[in-house]
Amino acid sequence: MPIKNNLSEINQDYVKAGKPISFSFDVPSLGIICCTRVLRAIQGKRITCLGDFGSHKVIAKLFFHSRRAKNHWQRSYKGCHKFIERSITAPNILFSGYLHEYGVYMIVFEYIENAVRFYEALASVQDEDQKQELLNRLIGCLARHHQQGIIQYDMHMGNFLLKGKKIYSLDGDHVRSFKGPITKSRSLTNLCKLLSNFFPLLKARVLESYQAYCSAREWDPREKDTRKLIGIASGMRKRRLAKNVRKMYRSGSSFSVFKTSGYYSIRNRSIWNDRFKAISDHPELIIAQTSGEQLDGVHKYHLSIDDVPVTLYSARAFGFYLRRFGVVSRIWRNALRLNRLEIHTPRPVAIIEKRKRLMIWRAFLIVESWEGVVAQDFFLSNSVPERDKHIVAERIANAFLVMQQTGIAIRGVCSTNILISDLEPVFLDVLPFAPSIFSSRSGFFNSIQEFLQGWDHASEVRRLFHEKLKEVDLI
Repeated sequence: MPIKNNLSEINQDYVKAGKPISFSFDVPSLGIICCTRVLRAIQGKRITCLGDFGSHKVIAKLFFHSRRAKNHWQRSYKGCHKFIERSITAPNILFSGYLHEYGVYMIVFEYIENAVRFYEALASVQDEDQKQELLNRLIGCLARHHQQGIIQYDMHMGNFLLKGKKIYSLDGDHVRSFKGPITKSRSLTNLCKLLSNFFPLLKARVLESYQAYCSAREWDPREKDTRKLIGIASGMRKRRLAKNVRKMYRSGSSFSVFKTSGYYSIRNRSIWNDRFKAISDHPELIIAQTSGEQLDGVHKYHLSIDDVPVTLYSARAFGFYLRRFGVVSRIWRNALRLNRLEIHTPRPVAIIEKRKRLMIWRAFLIVESWEGVVAQDFFLSNSVPERDKHIVAERIANAFLVMQQTGIAIRGVCSTNILISDLEPVFLDVLPFAPSIFSSRSGFFNSIQEFLQGWDHASEVRRLFHEKLKEVDLI
């Protein structure tokens, strides 16, 4: 079936580039629906599209996996139908079934005009009190789910739409229903999944969110529950990060893998474009014409591609199975970990490995370059307002808190490898950053002390960092 084969070629690049599509389906009881834009794609399995139905817009979800399309469709339909059945606000289902002519399963939803994803609504609010107020509304929606006997296991901000005072629940793929209200233990664990999306996980936010949830369920809040929530949410974040790391080495919605004899590369779909192809295909030719610097066994080169500054790392990699543990691979993983945690560091574009001879490979990593001021110069400058210094110091402290809560060691962080760009701290040289096998608060405390000792020559700056780190309970 040609249309099914064409659908299988659609990937997340269509979403990133906004590529238009044109697939028409004759849907029973509705008529012709023309899909025009891809909203989400899991290549070879399913896509979600914006479609035109007469003068109206609709959302069409198409399932076409060669073996599991029916299971995916049934699971999604049952979950979305449960929302409506249990009086949870959700988009209406206009059609659900198998289209024999096209060989695909389809669910058609109503399109909610002028609605935004909940994470977009939160990002648009700068005031913390207003942000918490908006979050409390989402928590009230979650409490209603639980009261109606529904759990959404894929709990993230992208599964909720906000329109005015209404919050719409989306995505029935990971929804489970029960006969009565959800138990307290299960409810709080699900609440933790929601809270684990926030970086950092501040105790005050957890407390207020927990109280808002208890109020919606008419429960009496307990202080010991708050401590449990932080621990559970931190554990969930660690597991999610580990799961994301495992996905870094296979093709999917975030990465694309290219393999030939003697060549292996992984490209970050979100920022890859054709300008990087020349350096990706022949990195050794580029560095032969450029002088670099050596850092911890890896060579570092600063380049410009079409006036876009990038940094290229290069090092040896021994053997096929050991390449993932090489120095360049560690920089790749650490940078992606920090980006997942919304901590700024130069974003990796691609990792490339080329075989030089038997069992000897050369590894290369392309990352975006940042422009800014080194933290040491920023905080010692008399021209920088004190208010800006307080803002940046607070953001650095919050970044340390996120790492501590996620079990990432911060060895080697100092005043010269943090860049300040538009009042945002950017962490450079992330090779020493790594998950701690045995998470130790004392070990993290020692790293914090080493960071503070780097400011011994500037007592006022050291005092400022001490104050900000104490506010987040890292001292």
